[in-house]
Amino acid sequence: YETLSAEIDKIDLFVFNFQIARGFIYVEFAQRFHKPVAMIPHSCCEETLNTAALHARGHEAYAFYSWADYEGYLRALRTRKALQNTRVLVASRFSSVKSYGGTDNFVNLEEITNRLGVKFRNISVHELLDQLHEVDPYSNPTIPGRKGQNINAEDTVLAEKLADEFIANADEVRMDRAAIIDTFKAYVLVQKLMDHYECNAFTAPCPDLCSTRRFSEEKFTLCMTHSLNDENGISSACEYDINSVIGKVIMTNLSGKAPYMGNTQPCIWRDKQVEGEFAGIGYIEDMDRTQNIYYSGHATPNRLIHGFDSEKTAYSLRPFTHSGWGATMRIDFSQFRGETITLMRYDPLCEKIMVAKGTVLGGFGYTTTGCSEGVYFEVADKYEYFHKQAKFGLHMPLVFGDHIEDVKMLGEVLGMEVVTA
Repeated sequence: YETLSAEIDKIDLFVFNFQIARGFIYVEFAQRFHKPVAMIPHSCCEETLNTAALHARGHEAYAFYSWADYEGYLRALRTRKALQNTRVLVASRFSSVKSYGGTDNFVNLEEITNRLGVKFRNISVHELLDQLHEVDPYSNPTIPGRKGQNINAEDTVLAEKLADEFIANADEVRMDRAAIIDTFKAYVLVQKLMDHYECNAFTAPCPDLCSTRRFSEEKFTLCMTHSLNDENGISSACEYDINSVIGKVIMTNLSGKAPYMGNTQPCIWRDKQVEGEFAGIGYIEDMDRTQNIYYSGHATPNRLIHGFDSEKTAYSLRPFTHSGWGATMRIDFSQFRGETITLMRYDPLCEKIMVAKGTVLGGFGYTTTGCSEGVYFEVADKYEYFHKQAKFGLHMPLVFGDHIEDVKMLGEVLGMEVVTA
């Protein structure tokens, strides 16, 4: 026991290998040190016997059916640890809990900290925007006399370098270099603020900011910031959707891929006319074959949606606004037709997780502006999906591949019900 517990604070999971009549050591270890324990697969009769014994005594213990099962549980446990180490920089305007554009957010952030271990650091969106100016960092009107993290000449050079690299590698560029640089200045500032507040996730309320007209004055949006954060493994969500930030942390760690988040809605059509047609959503030929078509769309795709170690996906640069500012990355999802995607979201009380699977049918919005970028996908039952989703919310972060079982294992590790569709 002394040897096993010598560096106990550095160890997340103890995995035991023993045979018959040694279970009492395993049980007493868990009782002494209150650390998660598990047994290697194929340990004769011992896995079920001793796991049941510990569960009955209120201890965290795992039985692995196979080595593949073992790997799946390790991903789930690592994801739980990632949640416990997540600190979200939340830039709010009216409320620290919700945006006027997203009432389906978590109801109580303190409860999220209690349940998942996620911490939140708050700043005002006006404070953030004031620091976008290259001025004396003590002169910001929102924090007078306190030193801000304002961008400086060095930061501007970095933004220009990043913008030029992005322009050089794009398949198509449909906006001026100066407008792209303005967008990258915002990205650089957000990185400085996350470093300053020791955060590794980010969100801000786009609609609430739009209504101040300060986006219009500064000539940028945060779409590119979210896209690049996701590529860097920093979960980042638009519309102040803290729920989606947490969902991205989960899908990033379970899948090893950069997630994409968008308005996730069923397609409804009659006579080749889609109801509520807007922002690129329209009729596609698959609608003649099946009613089970959904879409998900936002101007925040990324180039590593197939994995952080994968080759970067081709992209173009287009403005968010019709007047030409607010650089966004555009990716043609049509090239991924036939691929599987997995989507998930917590309910607003953080009591349940919804996870669903779909098959990509095509894309939309590649050549447009605004939040029109997106993907069409087929689900098993659109009606069932919609009525289950209505209890969880609009945005459903997605990753490529089938990760349903990974999310189920995470639900088990977190002690949360998982709803599938």
